[in-house]
Amino acid sequence: MLKVRDTQKRLKERALIQAGSHYALLENNAQRIRSLHSETHQSEVAVTAGLLASKMELSDRLLDASHVVDVSVQAAMQSLAAAERQNFAAQAIHDGTEKLLNAKISLLRKADARQQDVSSNILYNIDNHRKKERCDDW
Repeated sequence: MLKVRDTQKRLKERALIQAGSHYALLENNAQRIRSLHSETHQSEVAVTAGLLASKMELSDRLLDASHVVDVSVQAAMQSLAAAERQNFAAQAIHDGTEKLLNAKISLLRKADARQQDVSSNILYNIDNHRKKERCDDW
C-alpha cells in the first residue's frame, strides 16, 4: 500500500513541477509581449504614415496577444494552485499511510517480543519443573 501511495505522491510532484514550468513559461511570454508593446510606443524616430500604420497594427496585435496570454497565465495559475493542493493531499495521505504502517510494524514487533518472552518463560518453567521432579525422585 505504501508503494502505491509513494507512486501517487511522485506523480503529483511531477504534475506540480510541470504546472509550475508551464506557468513560468507563460508568465515569461506575457512579460516579453508587454515589453515589445511598450517598445513600439517609445520610438522617437520621425515616422511616415505607412510606418506609423504598421506600428499601430503591431501594437494592436501585441495588445491582443497580451490579453490571450493573460488568460492563459490565469488558467495556468489556477492549474498550479490545483496541482499544489493535490500534491499536498498526496503528501498527507502518504505520510498517514507511512505512520499507520510503522505503527503496525511496531505492534507486530511488540507482539513477537511478547510471544518470545512467553515461550521462553514456558520453557524455563518446564525445565524447572523437570529439575524439581528429579530432585523429588531422590
